[in-house]
Order: sequence, then structure tokens, then C-alpha cells
Amino acid sequence: MAAPANFMAQDDYLVTQAELLTDLDRKTLVYLYQPLIGAVASALYGSLWAQVKQHPMFTQDRRAHTNLLATLAISLDELYDARVRLEAVGLIKTYTQFDTARHYVYEMYAPLRPEEFFADDLFSVALYDTVGEERYREISASFTVTPVRRSDMHDISKKFTDVFHVTAEVTAAPATVREVRTATTRPAKPAVAISKNHVDWELLTRQLDHVGLADGQLAAHQHAITQIAGFYGLGTSSLSRLIERSLDLLTGEISEARLRREAEQTYSKPGTSRLHATSAAIAAAKVAHEQTEPEAATTPTQADTPKFSAAELTVLQQAKTLPTREFLEVTKKAKDPNMFVADNERFAVEGLLERNVFNTATLNVLVYYVLQNRASISAAYLNSVANGWIRDKVDTPEKALVEIQNFKAGNAAKSGQGHRRSNYGRQQRKEPVPDWAKADYKAPTGPISDSAKKAIAEARARLQNSGKGDS
Repeated sequence: MAAPANFMAQDDYLVTQAELLTDLDRKTLVYLYQPLIGAVASALYGSLWAQVKQHPMFTQDRRAHTNLLATLAISLDELYDARVRLEAVGLIKTYTQFDTARHYVYEMYAPLRPEEFFADDLFSVALYDTVGEERYREISASFTVTPVRRSDMHDISKKFTDVFHVTAEVTAAPATVREVRTATTRPAKPAVAISKNHVDWELLTRQLDHVGLADGQLAAHQHAITQIAGFYGLGTSSLSRLIERSLDLLTGEISEARLRREAEQTYSKPGTSRLHATSAAIAAAKVAHEQTEPEAATTPTQADTPKFSAAELTVLQQAKTLPTREFLEVTKKAKDPNMFVADNERFAVEGLLERNVFNTATLNVLVYYVLQNRASISAAYLNSVANGWIRDKVDTPEKALVEIQNFKAGNAAKSGQGHRRSNYGRQQRKEPVPDWAKADYKAPTGPISDSAKKAIAEARARLQNSGKGDS
């Protein structure tokens, strides 16, 4: 990754730490993080770690990036690429400032503990995709512990108060204790998020290096590959296998149609290791569907701080974590376990995804809304709702749920009978209501004018003549 123009080798940097680092962190970095970030990023982390001072002085402890380049024997572009990889996995945060010259501050964070790493879907699946199943098992075994669990053993360990005397009069910690407690509290780790439409092109290129791929094919089909990866939630290893199977063996060119078929067939095949619509996700979606459908809609009290029900929060969480193909299946099966995703529904959602008008989470909420109103998804209805949301500047899943709330509340107010299903965005035809049909209409009183008498007589004559013609 090329370094930006404002990042130069002569710029100073300073290293601080947000957390204390241990020997376990070193082992975790090598075994769990290095396969993901690469050896250069791992070496950069180790070099920065060695330069950490507990109480750095901004004027005295700054040094130029040329020192790092010489230590690691890398170029400025390689240094920048390694730095952003560390940022992406939450190992450092980078700050910049300009006083007499531009300088950077690298704030060091400890790796996740091994049990946290393996419990995290993003990290554990990424490591699995990178190293393969056999090596993944070997690595995980390095962090396995064996506590005492034999049922015939008795725990005779003493409690704290059995050994140490605690003064009963102490009702609150001394001020010094509270100050130290605040100073040593671990800060929140940098948020590590995945964009479902992100593809590691460098890794993908390396994995396809020996399959006979023609030059320029990844660049030529970049948009389609990105869209397919996001739609199915594919990791790099899974994506490379699908691309290899979609190649024309004679020309080495990628067939997008074949790639889409391979992705759908792999997803639909039972027993594969892909991230599929799990029973837990379906059960959660089913609860959300059952709770949401009969609820009377209420307009949020404040647009900036919307209030979501437990069912809506479940929808929001699944919309943010599931790839669209899986979210589509989960949402349908939540309504009825026997329902399935038809090809035309998949094509409709994929078509909207290709337009890139919504992020994945917002698109998922749109799918949820349409399936709340209909048994299946049609392209016409999906696009009609999408255009309405685009017009209303709906660009986050939270705004999408608020939009649904407001729409339900508007229908409830109009009908006076709760939520009434209607086509979002369709202009309702309003017939003009005559005065005599209104509830507050009062018949005029007083003498009838000569012109009114004449009009009544003419209308009566026309009615009589039309009746004669029918007979």
C-alpha cells in the first residue's frame, strides 16, 4: 500500500502505550496475529514495543522515521502498509500533530488474550482462512490449558478473609487508592470492524499465483468479485477457491456468471464449513419477527436518540453482523422454516447491492422490512422502497429502523386502527370529497333561488328522458 504524500521519512514519531505488554502478548502476536498481518507488521510492532517509555517526553523522545526504516530495512511504503495493518487489527492507534514540523504518536495496545481471539468470529475465521484447518488446530493447541476438573477432588482453598484481616471501619477506598485505580484502568481497545465489501487483493493475488489466471483479470472483475464476497461473506481463501473453479482453462479468464453459480452452490451445499444461517440466528430472528409484527408502532421521541425494542435491537445486531445472503435466508426461515430463498429474490437483492446505494447493514434492514410486508421479494417493490429511502437520506441501519417506525406510526394515525400494510413510496390516490359527504356538513336553509330551481328542473328532466331510453 503506497504511503500518502503527507507521510514522510523525515517526520518524527513517539511511542506510548495504553496497556502493559507481557510475554504472553509476544507469543500471541507471533502465533495468532502474524499470519494475518505479515512478518513486516509483526516486526514493526516489536520495534515500537522496544521503544516504549512509561513517561515519554514529547520534546526529548521523538525520533525520525528514518530510524525505523534503517532498523527494519524496509521502504517508506512498506512501513506505511505495516502500520495500517497494525491499526486494522487494533494493535496500535496513530495520532498526528503539527508544531514546528509534523510528527506522529503511536499508541500501543496489547493483543487480545488467546481465549478472546478464538471467541471472536472476525479474528478466528480470518486465521482459519489464512492457515487452514490443520495448522489452525496446531496453533490453538499451543494456548490450551488444563485446569483441575476431577469430580473426586475437593476444593480446600482458603478465601481472602480467611487469611487477611480487613478493617471493618473502612467504608470507602482512600483517595490515593481511587486515583491509582483510575490511572491503571485498561482503556477500551480500538474497535476492529470488517467491511463486508472489503477484499484483501494482495493476499488474493498470492493465493491465485499458480492457477493460470490471465494478467489483469482481478482488476477487470474487481467490482463483481467485491460484490460477491460481500453478499456471501467470503473470506480470502474461500474466494480464491471459487475464482479458481470459475476460470476458463484455455484463456485463464474469470467467468462472472460461473463465479456467482459457484458461490451460490457452495453456500447452499449442506455440511460445508462456510458461515451459514445457524439455528441460533434463525431462532433469534423468529423471536424478533413474532414480537415485531403485532406491535403498535410508536414514533421515536427524538430523531437523534431513537428508542428500539428488544426485537428491533436483535434485527439491528443481525443486520450488522450477517452477510446479506445469510440474512436473507435467516429472515425468511424466521417466518416459516419451510420457506426458501428463490432465485428471483436473490437476483433482486444482488441487483440492488450492485448499485452500491446502501451499505450492507442498511440493505439487510431493507430486506427485513420487505419480508415483514410480503412473503417474497420482488425487484419492483424492493427498488420502490429503496428509492423512498434514498430520497429520505436513509444511509445507516439505525436510520432505516427509524424510517420503518415512522412509516408504521403514520399508517396507524391515518387508519386509526393500528398498523396497516401498504406499499412504501407508492403515492396514494386521493379522490376529492364533496362538501355533502363531510362529517361536519350542514344542509343550507332558506328559500331556493330561481336559478337553483331551474337547475333542479333541468336535472329532473334529464333523468326522466334517460329512463325512457333504457326501456
